[in-house]
Formats: sequence, structure tokens, C-alpha cells
Amino acid sequence: MTLGTKLNKLRTGRHLTQVQIAEKLHISQNAYNKWESDKAKPAMENLMKIADFFETDVYDLLDEKSIVQTNNDKSIGYIEGEVTINNNTSEELLESIIKNQQDIARLVETQTKLIENLLKK
Repeated sequence: MTLGTKLNKLRTGRHLTQVQIAEKLHISQNAYNKWESDKAKPAMENLMKIADFFETDVYDLLDEKSIVQTNNDKSIGYIEGEVTINNNTSEELLESIIKNQQDIARLVETQTKLIENLLKK
């Protein structure tokens, strides 16, 4: 399933129009329409806004071969759960990015446990 198809299902499942979603995300309706019709891909910042709005994970939005445009016009490809960078980036950088993502995941998990413990008190 493509990103556009997923966006359409999420939007229509909430009985919202493209205009309403665009307003919530602070983007143009034309931009959202292009994403939903698979004519363009959102920048990573916008993809994160979409995931937050629909209360889903960014990776759940991406299809098996989806490409997301970054702010510096370099592409990050997601292929079956593995991250590849399509701009001849060194393998060390890729490993560093993956390690940072793992560290972030551990921090979020720790933060969640701390919050849960605070709420129990």
C-alpha cells in the first residue's frame, strides 16, 4: 500500500477533508493532495507531523519502497524496514544514524517507564 493510499484511508476514516487535514498540519491543501495522490512525497518534517496527527508511527506510513524528501533535497529510502541513503553517503554515517535511532528508542522507552512510575505515585 502506498503512502498516498494510507493517507487517504486515515483521513477518510476520520471523516475529514483534505482542507481540514492541511489546516491542521499548517500546509497547503494542494501539497496534501499531491501526497495523497502519490504525485509527491512529504519532507521528513511533514511526515512526522502526519504521523503525530494520525497517532501512528512514521514507518507505518511508509510503503515498502517509499522515498521521503529531506529538507536538504537528499533522499532517504525505506526498503522493507531497512534504511538506505541514496546520496552516496558513507557507511559509517549510515551506521551512526542507525545507532542514534536505537539510542533514541531506548531513551523513549526509559522516559515512558519513568512517566508510568510517576503516575503510579
